[in-house]
Amino acid sequence: LRVARVEHRHSVPRADDGRRLMPWLGTPSGSDVRGVGLYLRVATLMSGVAASRGLASSAPRIEASMARFRMPLTAACWWCSLCALGQAAEVSLFEGALPELPADSDAPACWRTFSCCEGSEATLSAELWQHVKSWYPKYHMRELLDSTPRMLERHYTFYNVYLRLQGSPLWRVWAADCYFGVIGILLNALPAIEFEEGLFVAQNVFAGALDMLMKNNKTVEANWTLPLEPLDLQLPFFLGVRGNDCQGSKLKVFVYDTGNFSLGSLFCSAGQWGVEVALHRYFAASACRTRDPDEADFFLVPDYRACHYHMAPTFQQRGLTRIEGDDYHSALIRNHKDKYRRDADADATFRKLLGELPFFKRRHGMDHIFIFSDQGFIVNFTHTFPTWREEISHSIFLTTEAFTPGCGPSCFNPWKDIVIPGHLDWDRIRLMRQHNLPSSERTLLFNFHGRLPVNHGYYENVTVRRALTELAHLPDVSIGGFIEEYFEVMGKSHFCIVPEGTSSWTNHLYESFFAGCIPLIVSDRFVLPFQDLIEWSQVSIRWPQNEVNVAMYLYIRDLVESRPADIAEMKKRVDAHACWFDFYAFDEKCSPYVAVVHALEKRKRAFPKYLHPEWWLPESGV
Repeated sequence: LRVARVEHRHSVPRADDGRRLMPWLGTPSGSDVRGVGLYLRVATLMSGVAASRGLASSAPRIEASMARFRMPLTAACWWCSLCALGQAAEVSLFEGALPELPADSDAPACWRTFSCCEGSEATLSAELWQHVKSWYPKYHMRELLDSTPRMLERHYTFYNVYLRLQGSPLWRVWAADCYFGVIGILLNALPAIEFEEGLFVAQNVFAGALDMLMKNNKTVEANWTLPLEPLDLQLPFFLGVRGNDCQGSKLKVFVYDTGNFSLGSLFCSAGQWGVEVALHRYFAASACRTRDPDEADFFLVPDYRACHYHMAPTFQQRGLTRIEGDDYHSALIRNHKDKYRRDADADATFRKLLGELPFFKRRHGMDHIFIFSDQGFIVNFTHTFPTWREEISHSIFLTTEAFTPGCGPSCFNPWKDIVIPGHLDWDRIRLMRQHNLPSSERTLLFNFHGRLPVNHGYYENVTVRRALTELAHLPDVSIGGFIEEYFEVMGKSHFCIVPEGTSSWTNHLYESFFAGCIPLIVSDRFVLPFQDLIEWSQVSIRWPQNEVNVAMYLYIRDLVESRPADIAEMKKRVDAHACWFDFYAFDEKCSPYVAVVHALEKRKRAFPKYLHPEWWLPESGV
């Protein structure tokens, strides 16, 4: 699709677009079948169909459409939020029901769904519509390319096409030519729209895309099918329009608006770093949120630090569409050099964030919450921001790892800090669950596939992973690098090995739960999350990491062969506990949000009233 990128100077519609298109849309001739088709489809759209000037009147229509669109009724709640937010928007293309073309036995089936996608000079070519179609069902997926900048380039490619569509006076021609292609452009452009135009605009563009789907839901007939669950789960949640009751808690959480520090909710929600976004969006849309700092129990500081650091390009990065004469920056990503953070500026950047927190010093930061999704205070293995020891040592850290390389145990205090799981993408969870076989059908003893000393330079000195490679030749195990059938292998293994990597924690632990694969933890310093809610000895085995050898293999083989009932029972408990690590579970009894709220309530009860106030005096009458 990068071949079709539209330069910024081309995003403004050409003045002669209408004149050039008019002969083609004029009185149809029998020889111009494409012209006849598009002429009739545009005429149908324009006859009695007015452009909407807002979404406020859409709520009744939308709620009535839920069943037709197979959306759960709970979606109506966040739809009402979108309707309220969208009163000033102009993103709804059509008001009222989409008109039907006159019945014509000779008309192609695609006419009825506005999905011929034959292309025109005013829109895209037929070939490019096919490129749009290839990305259409992947609108919600982020980690499809080999680097974070390249992932972002994909969304800016669609954003450039979106700008052309938005600026064109012939938007009805786009919809008549390739209705679902327009929806695909909007959905795939959303992350870039949020970066460039803000969350509010992204919310309304999302509402416009859904409104189009409500009016024309013939995706199967048009052969433009797409997964619907992300439209109800991921996108409304990360766009901040899906509310929650905060598990019924009475906590009061003040959520800072940290501006560019928390820019890019949709894009930064991918992968293990997505926990930075998930917890931010959860509390920002929760009943626990307060805008009154005087009644707040806690102050949440949103900061998408891991994502923003990984958006930095490398020298002459493979596959990146670089600016001419620039060895680093993308020509597609607007102002690419302003989108990412630099490792060398880590400490200064963090101090700048602290300077934007007006309520931090009232209690020396001990009621402020910071989220660390990877490597704690270490940035890309080498750079640190040591200011934390001076400034936020009393604050609460929600962190995926308690023992950070290069920082040690002093970076974590179990009395105030909370270990949290890493985020797993919804699609990975879905696929792992699909391949989760019953215990009786599993044929492998254990598996591990991922980064090893033989395939990644960072892991050259990780001895436990090197020891794993020495077990790869044994029967009924699967050990190696990345493989296409990873989820299938997990789903037919009794145990999934969870080894130490470049740090003590790994998302392999949480993946194993969704695959129904009992975790075999070989990371001695891995502090496990939610220990007061999960009895870890009932759902995992912990083995010394310096004893990964044939003895471990023989122990697991004997366990599987001699105690199948116990293995099956443990597997059931693993399945039952997966909800604790599912950031798309909004259940009142089991989800990572339940566990975090529970942990914060405990911290609140143990809070000191103050540390060392400057002074106090007796009250009058004492």
